[in-house]
Amino acid sequence: PKDLRFLGQTLFGVYRDDCEGVHPDVIEEYYGVHGRPVSRRPHQTGAGHPADEEDDVDEQSPSIIESINDQQQQHIHHEAIRVPSHNSAFGTDEETQNQFFAVLAEVVAKRITPAHCRLTPDEWEGDQYPAFETIRAGRQGVKELQVSLAEPIWFHRAKLWCQALLVLTMFLADRD
Repeated sequence: PKDLRFLGQTLFGVYRDDCEGVHPDVIEEYYGVHGRPVSRRPHQTGAGHPADEEDDVDEQSPSIIESINDQQQQHIHHEAIRVPSHNSAFGTDEETQNQFFAVLAEVVAKRITPAHCRLTPDEWEGDQYPAFETIRAGRQGVKELQVSLAEPIWFHRAKLWCQALLVLTMFLADRD
């Protein structure tokens, strides 16, 4: 990296900030964009075109937006999906939450591996932790996405997540 930086400085010089010490408002006034950006048609460059030469493109924008919405509407087949809340599963019950974390710490300390989570060798295809997971997508499940499951990173995270899920499931079952 240092060699590349030196080579770049040798070939192209060192960048000198012309605006160093200048207040951002002054920079905005002289280098910024004023007013609404003007939309131009593909054949217009903006140079040498008088403002009254053609109809204002901005006046047509609502119809363009409506046209795009109409074209995309055929691809929307569902209502908007509600975003899950960020509330704690325990609500304001700090005692239960503290018990949960204590039990989770004990499960992690005892290295308990939950079953049926594809975390044990007898649940894997072959004798090794899978290097990739295939996620099928699309309406018919024909698109496939290969996701890397690099063991040093993902195995330990997946194990902790499954341990927490197991403990949380027990706590929520006891609550009901």
